[in-house]
Amino acid sequence: MTEPRAGLRRLLSEPLTHFAILGAILFVCGQVYAARTNVYRIEITPAHVAQLSHRYALQFGRPPDPGTLDRLVRDDIHDEILFRQGMALKLDQDDEIVRRRMVQKEQFLLQNLSAPAEPTDAQLAAYYAAHRDLYAAPPRVTFSHVYFAVGPGGDAAAEARAKAVLAKLSANVARGPERGDAFPDIYDFSAFEPEQVERLFGHTQLSQAVFSAPVGQWSGPFRSAYGWHLIHVDARVAGGQAPLSEIGDRVRSDYLQAVGDRANAQAYERLARRFTVVRKDTGARP
Repeated sequence: MTEPRAGLRRLLSEPLTHFAILGAILFVCGQVYAARTNVYRIEITPAHVAQLSHRYALQFGRPPDPGTLDRLVRDDIHDEILFRQGMALKLDQDDEIVRRRMVQKEQFLLQNLSAPAEPTDAQLAAYYAAHRDLYAAPPRVTFSHVYFAVGPGGDAAAEARAKAVLAKLSANVARGPERGDAFPDIYDFSAFEPEQVERLFGHTQLSQAVFSAPVGQWSGPFRSAYGWHLIHVDARVAGGQAPLSEIGDRVRSDYLQAVGDRANAQAYERLARRFTVVRKDTGARP
């Protein structure tokens, strides 16, 4: 009994035995790896079939019958074969559509790995204080105008016509478009912000005058990108800071978006550390 054990120990101590055992281990590992990475080997697992069935149920509101499920599996195998063959032929390379789709899917995986925690009142207040410019309400103006087009007589003639009409407008007349020329847009503007006025009339005398002219009377004439105008400012509300109590939902939404964007950026940075990027055009490593 002692001699067989001694022989076994001698055999196991031989370098050739070590090489044989190591070779066997490497062979088995290689076979397992090849089986798992073989592009021409497709395994249809029960979990995958269940996933196909679940996807069908989500789309049609009921699970597939056996015949439909069999067709789903066959169609999936068909698509997988074409997909793998395309990958083997490297058809995905230099294809902008494929690249864009892969980028979108990876961004989806990176985004919102964990939903941001609901902010506390203190966090919302701090965010609001740090971004007060985002919640500054612009001034608004409600006004009407009379338009005078620049004709053959030029600016001077159109301005003179406007002044003549202004002299005849009484204080109790709040609008009078018929006293001027036809305007290609509307005559009455309600609660317009500076950006809206400038979008229509340009950065001109008129777009500035509506926020400085007296309220409740006719003023002008003022030049715009179209011609000359008389304006009647009906009401004007000065800009100011919207209180947190009135825009709490908006601040909360902005806060959660900012926290999510920051988390997504950090997830990308962690992923980017795995890669080495060499700029062959400059030799730089970004």
